Amino acid sequence: MIKKVIAIVGATNSGKTALAVKLAKEINGVIISADSRQIYRGLDVGTNKEGKQSEFLGYTSRIIEEIPQLLIDQMEITQKFTLNDWLILAKEMIDKLWKNGNVPIVVGGTGLYITALLEGYVPGSGRHAKIKNEVDFNSIILSPKVSRDELFKKSDQRIERIFDRLVEETRQLRTDARNIGWLKTIGLDYKFASDYLDGLLTKPQAIEQLKKASRAYIRRQQTWWRHHGTIHEIENYSKLVELVDNFLND
Repeated sequence: MIKKVIAIVGATNSGKTALAVKLAKEINGVIISADSRQIYRGLDVGTNKEGKQSEFLGYTSRIIEEIPQLLIDQMEITQKFTLNDWLILAKEMIDKLWKNGNVPIVVGGTGLYITALLEGYVPGSGRHAKIKNEVDFNSIILSPKVSRDELFKKSDQRIERIFDRLVEETRQLRTDARNIGWLKTIGLDYKFASDYLDGLLTKPQAIEQLKKASRAYIRRQQTWWRHHGTIHEIENYSKLVELVDNFLND
């Protein structure tokens, strides 16, 4: 039987994880996070982590509505983590899921990770995986259909909702991180929370600048997927189930 991988992609706040959880319940799926920041323990508020920490197939995981999510909370923030590292772990976990009878559902906003996996990049000797190889599985790329205006609105609302908790998380991380400069580069949320803690921005300024930067990031995420792979936009769940069923049984 041909091995199968499902990828669910899209911009921040598009509902990727919720869609993946719902689908996983139908097809005995397990989620693999493709997020360059969720891999780190402690980066929780700023990366929208969900579920409770647990273990699945010997790996650290989070459980969301009884569905395991892997490749999350794997590294300390003092450790470096690259695309190569992610590919090695993702391939290892996908093999174990196939052997366990699970369907791997790769979910995330870090487009480079998913593209590298689906297009057959293999770990190289440098910082990035640059060698292409033939993949030994079939894949399908799905994305929740959400308008850009709606994404912007959800992003703004989220920032207003979580900013105080983000500041407290950032304050704690600054005592543990390998350096504060690194924390500022690991994500927009932590950059602007750090600038606020350093007195470079007032709270309203930090919130407004984070909103503006997050909208620009959403545009970059959407641009990535316009140029990488055939994307099936999902706006009707019953159609999704039919599409996935045809893919898995083809």
